[in-house]
Amino acid sequence: MSETTLVEDAPAAGLGEGRPPAVRSSRAAAVAAIVTLAIVAGYAFVAGSFTVPTSPTRPIVSEAFSPYFSQRWNVFAPNIMKVNRNLQIQVQWREGDELVRSEWVDVTDLEFTSARGIPMPSRISKNSFNAAQAFLTRYQALDDAQRERVRDTFIRGLGGGAYSPIGVDELLEELDEVGGSRAAAVRYLRYDYMLVRFAAAFGTAYFDRDVERVRWRLQHDRPNDFLHRFDEERQTELSYTTFGWRQPGTAPTDEVVAIYDEVIERYTGR
Repeated sequence: MSETTLVEDAPAAGLGEGRPPAVRSSRAAAVAAIVTLAIVAGYAFVAGSFTVPTSPTRPIVSEAFSPYFSQRWNVFAPNIMKVNRNLQIQVQWREGDELVRSEWVDVTDLEFTSARGIPMPSRISKNSFNAAQAFLTRYQALDDAQRERVRDTFIRGLGGGAYSPIGVDELLEELDEVGGSRAAAVRYLRYDYMLVRFAAAFGTAYFDRDVERVRWRLQHDRPNDFLHRFDEERQTELSYTTFGWRQPGTAPTDEVVAIYDEVIERYTGR
């Protein structure tokens, strides 16, 4: 018959050692209360420093905590685009022997205006916006000397008031001479050529003229910081990157111009 140890006879192991459980429990509660009060006090201090504009502690607290706790435009999108870029074009046509220069036309603004209030706009409403982004990426891949050259004109004079576009081989030689990557230059010139065709077709349809020259510029618009989003005064002025005149090798076809006639009618209602 096995021996059975009754509960009453079991040794009270550990009960006589150290502090009583009640003492340890009260100390843990006191530590938790102190930590909680410290967190609440710290939060109240930081919140008060940000809320009161004239608080002397605001600059110090802002510098320490803004990177982690303040609201910014990229709070929900870590890689948010910080600058809006619009593609604007300008064209020239002849009236008699005189070249007439148009005003700048903001193609991107025309596209976005036509899509405002439409939750699912057509992708063509971002046509020039996407083109500006792709073009800028290729432009920024050039070195400084190459960028300076491509911002200049791509037209040569033939004498007697005649002009012609500079050939791509000659442009590549010029870009090679100033240094930089030839591959980057080739990628840039391909997109430059596409923008020449786009600007010529759009300008022909928009102004209803036989366009002889085109050029474009990128408008850079940096919105105010999040804390100044309701301010009427701009923190940063608009800036522009302007490119020189280009002469299309061939005029846009009637079919292409007809397509852009429809696009511009949808954009402007004319």
